[in-house]
Amino acid sequence: MTDFFQKLLAGKEGPFPVSPFIHVNFVKAFFQSDEVDVVTRTPEVYRHFGFDLIHRNCTPAYNPVGESFAGWETKNEEVRDDKTALTTLFVKTPGGFLKQIHKQNRISVYDYEASPVEYPIKNRSDFELCRRYQPPPSPIDVTPVVRAKEAAGPAGVIAPWIQGAFNFAAFYFCKLDELLLYAMVDEPFYREMMEYFLERNIGYIDQILAAGPDLVSYAANIANAKLVSPKFFRKFVWEYEERLIRHIQGKGVGALFHNCGYAAGLLSLYAGLGMSGYESLTPPPYGDTVLEEALAVFPEEVVLSGNLDQIELLRKGTPGEVEAQTKNLIETVKKSGRKRFIVAATDYFSEDTPHENIFAFARAAKSMI
Repeated sequence: MTDFFQKLLAGKEGPFPVSPFIHVNFVKAFFQSDEVDVVTRTPEVYRHFGFDLIHRNCTPAYNPVGESFAGWETKNEEVRDDKTALTTLFVKTPGGFLKQIHKQNRISVYDYEASPVEYPIKNRSDFELCRRYQPPPSPIDVTPVVRAKEAAGPAGVIAPWIQGAFNFAAFYFCKLDELLLYAMVDEPFYREMMEYFLERNIGYIDQILAAGPDLVSYAANIANAKLVSPKFFRKFVWEYEERLIRHIQGKGVGALFHNCGYAAGLLSLYAGLGMSGYESLTPPPYGDTVLEEALAVFPEEVVLSGNLDQIELLRKGTPGEVEAQTKNLIETVKKSGRKRFIVAATDYFSEDTPHENIFAFARAAKSMI
């Protein structure tokens, strides 16, 4: 398996790469265009600030519910205005109907929040329709990954997004509170769904892996430590994440496990999943991770990343405050003896983050490494 950490370090001085998560919204804001080609131009933004490149803005689009197929007839209706888009998907099968409503809200000039507000699976009968009539995963266009590799060059690490095992079921198919309830009151049904959707997820992921990324950014933030207990996670979630991570890494691609919120109670369980890397080490008040505890609990071979606050500090702090906290972060990591660490924030930059603070972050990090 490609060691993405060593690739980031190639030709560099110092022990730690500096590679914050720069998302599509910030790239668009940087170029002041909603039409900018984020696949080819993301590397320019990283170079502008002097960062090492982990390119995540290259995720292929796919339809998890499935395109129209024999016995699976789909129809979309969309209502859109300047701030929201509401898409209703109707699925007609010989055994009955399914319905999903997906809402997209504009939260800033270049950023959106999107999630279903009605899920296709509301009971066992709905799931049986999926299991009986849903077509196999459709072929997806993986050229964004290929183009990102070309744009990044040999020094860039390519890391498109995928959904983790629990995220895939809870984000696309079954309302979260109902999925959690099924685990507790109808465990066989819960496990049937998790097995089915794990295999379906793999059908999409394998196509992405075949395009040759270095990593997948592995979204695993839904079953977080604020929502589920360690006991629940170990019994109902852990095995599916472990199997998916093992499958991905068995194909020669690393898994960068992403929980940008509450995680402290689950860190010891995360440490046994076998992932290549873990982020985002979010401290209070937006998470509950104590950096020193995370540094101690993960095996040395796991690359850790994150911990710098991008919500308050980077957006509202002074350059001096940013420099001081960046240096404190790196000093804490050095004192722990950990060698595999990426200096980064706890999630992606807001588009209104002052550039002088981003430069201060980069400057302070490089002065310490």
